[in-house]
Amino acid sequence: MTKSTAFAAVLSAAAAAVLFLPAAPAHAQSPHCAKAIELINIAIDTSGGTMDAATATALSDRLSGLADLAQGAEKDVIAAYAYALVDENVADLYPYTDELNRVCA
Repeated sequence: MTKSTAFAAVLSAAAAAVLFLPAAPAHAQSPHCAKAIELINIAIDTSGGTMDAATATALSDRLSGLADLAQGAEKDVIAAYAYALVDENVADLYPYTDELNRVCA
């Protein structure tokens, strides 16, 4: 349940950014970050906000593949988020979500 709340936080942060950023082309976000956020939002939308293990695993696999294509901090943060999705010891995705938002903003 806690993990689904973090997904909603990513979605909310993305929506808030759209509302408060100036209307200009966004150059800070890389294609890899944009795709990671898109994949997360799709998983949230298709799961109704509560991801089951199969959805989390599928998302983790896709994000891991995406991380392989990224570089530097983006690679690290996308890979960490992907791993956290399937790590049974991670009960709270907020730190991973915050870091993803910080690096990809």
